Amino acid sequence: MNVKQVQQALLTLGFDPNGVDGVWGRGAKLACMAFQRSAGLSADGVPGPATQEALKQRLAGGAVETPAPNPMPLVMQRAEKLGYKVWGDKFRLWLFGIRSPNRQAGMFDDTLGVCWTEGDGIWRCEYWPGTTDPGVVWLENPGKEAGTAILKEGQYIDCWQIGLHRGEYEALKQCSPVEVYRDANRDDNLDLDPNNVHQGLYGINIHAATRKAGGRSTQVHRWSAGCQVHATEAGFSRMMELVHMQANAGIEKFSYTLLDAW
Repeated sequence: MNVKQVQQALLTLGFDPNGVDGVWGRGAKLACMAFQRSAGLSADGVPGPATQEALKQRLAGGAVETPAPNPMPLVMQRAEKLGYKVWGDKFRLWLFGIRSPNRQAGMFDDTLGVCWTEGDGIWRCEYWPGTTDPGVVWLENPGKEAGTAILKEGQYIDCWQIGLHRGEYEALKQCSPVEVYRDANRDDNLDLDPNNVHQGLYGINIHAATRKAGGRSTQVHRWSAGCQVHATEAGFSRMMELVHMQANAGIEKFSYTLLDAW
């Protein structure tokens, strides 16, 4: 990238270099330093290879990964032991789900949550009730011949973005392929058959069972045909508040790690 391209990239990402003129002056240096701090890089104001690569990733809507500060939350420590990525990018959410060992569908007996840092080396974590599984209605009446989708445990990088769930309200909408089990035997037990895994865009969104203020759903019913669903309005609303925090930092895609309870 030449100087003008770097200046334009900074301006596009909200770091005003005080002109796109090809002259690396004080304004450009300060803007570069601000971006470098947001990306966890050494803030020297020099747009070297690492800074340029970080700019390109951020422009593409991706994330610039920086080492996670320690000690990490236990859920992230567990993920790291399993070989999944962890990161400490300022304002980049580490969204996760923890699936209950209970294989009977229909209950909000799983955990949804998020960990993040604000660039100060301190971890914030929040946990909410939810489900990572489809409801009984869809298990007994699958919409596809192959069976109802059950998101496979694993890590899905940059697979969600802000969008409208069913065209109705803002949620996290699947934008890249994920892996799902297909459960086709039409009972209320969750069948996680490793020989029946499919990959694709299936509308596996992260959304709410209720948006009534203070509301809480106790039965999954039709709320999930494979989505990751919050049981409470408060939990979903808080997640979306944090989602917008990340988006406002210029990171437009969201990653999600689904773990089995341990």
